[in-house]
Amino acid sequence: PGVKRDVTDVAADAFESFIEEHGGNPENRLLFYFAGHGHTVQPKFGGEPLGYLVPTDAPVPTLGKREQRRFKRVAMGMQRIEEYALNIDAKHALFLFDACFSGSLFALSRAIPESISYKTTKPVRQFITSGSAEETVPDQSIFRSQFVAALEGEADANGDGYLSGTELGEFLQDSVVNYSKGAQHPQYGKIRNPNLDKGDFVFALPKTAREPEPSSTAAAPVS
Repeated sequence: PGVKRDVTDVAADAFESFIEEHGGNPENRLLFYFAGHGHTVQPKFGGEPLGYLVPTDAPVPTLGKREQRRFKRVAMGMQRIEEYALNIDAKHALFLFDACFSGSLFALSRAIPESISYKTTKPVRQFITSGSAEETVPDQSIFRSQFVAALEGEADANGDGYLSGTELGEFLQDSVVNYSKGAQHPQYGKIRNPNLDKGDFVFALPKTAREPEPSSTAAAPVS
């Protein structure tokens, strides 16, 4: 009590407590959804850019060297997300970030396994972001509304009643680019790990169409 905690610590607790409760069962499927700000930092000595989830108390990293150093201490780097992904025992995990940043956590891929049974048998760690570096998320999130539309069946490209993580990524990439008029370019893919990139996260979609009720006919009395 009385000790102020960084927002990053709170975010880490949310991830870790969820994983502690649900991540130990290999038959579970875990869905993580983060909505907020993202930022990309280019390492001073070269290499691939590093993506960060930005808490509300993080300083603006472009203001100066002191702010840059504190930003890296306060923000949650994708390396930590990768640690979470690798340490989960659950077979499938899908991370959705309604935030824009760049990084090398996952490999962009359009490979789609042939059958639902194959997708659900093999383990996977999948990631979808709402945009790339230097892009911004509007107050009324297009990504969120299109994610809901996808779960309601709009992204079921082959009409089989299931929505895979890859189908979801393709749908969000196309629809968010369209509705944002090119301002946002979602990225999606699987973790760069040969043991965790073979399967696919799968949603069983609700049945929206029902069989029509049998109609009854009433005969008028004959007088």
